Amino acid sequence: MRFYIVILSLFMILFNSVSFTQTYGYDKEYQKKLEESGVEINDTQKQKVRNDINKWANFYLDKHYQYNEKATLTHPTSKEKKTFRFDCSGYVAAVYWASNIAVFEKQAILDSGGVKTIYATLSKYKKIYKDVLPNVGDIIMFDKTTSNDKKLTHAGIVIEVDKEDETVTYIHASTSKGLIIGYMNLKYPDLARKDGKIINSALKRGGGVDSLASHCFNSYGTILDIPEE
Repeated sequence: MRFYIVILSLFMILFNSVSFTQTYGYDKEYQKKLEESGVEINDTQKQKVRNDINKWANFYLDKHYQYNEKATLTHPTSKEKKTFRFDCSGYVAAVYWASNIAVFEKQAILDSGGVKTIYATLSKYKKIYKDVLPNVGDIIMFDKTTSNDKKLTHAGIVIEVDKEDETVTYIHASTSKGLIIGYMNLKYPDLARKDGKIINSALKRGGGVDSLASHCFNSYGTILDIPEE
């Protein structure tokens, strides 16, 4: 499985508006081929990818899709139409698709194992991490949101990181509320609020600290660079 990203700035310049799709596995062998061909992915282009993910994550949030709602979307560039189901992994798939990124074996309607598919795909390229703050646009994954003994049951997209108090803001599909904003803070894992600010959202029924995002956290995943400490 390879990553695919359409780099709009490159194809407009190099191919006179002809669609330029480049495989983006980010492994050493592929990077060598890119360098030999004279095509490189620079920091500006990486930031554009993150900005696009953030833009489309918020765009679909504003559409107020309900959990598991089906929607046929039109790709902003190719005008291709594709149907997504807005559960947690389907939301991630829709946002990344609109951002010109395919990171899953199946881009359409992902089943209940969609989070595991995301994890397995990114893990293959060593793009899973957990010990540093994420970047905007990265995927956040959780365990035990549906059952105390199940792993990789939920996912969302990071849209903001507060470097001061280390609160991570993400968008995800809630079973009861549809697409909503959530918060997680691993620095204060047992607190739902601090100084009047929500820092850990509840991700499962039952209440108590075990329901907080910090206690359900599994890992982050990225298609770009893993953040440095």
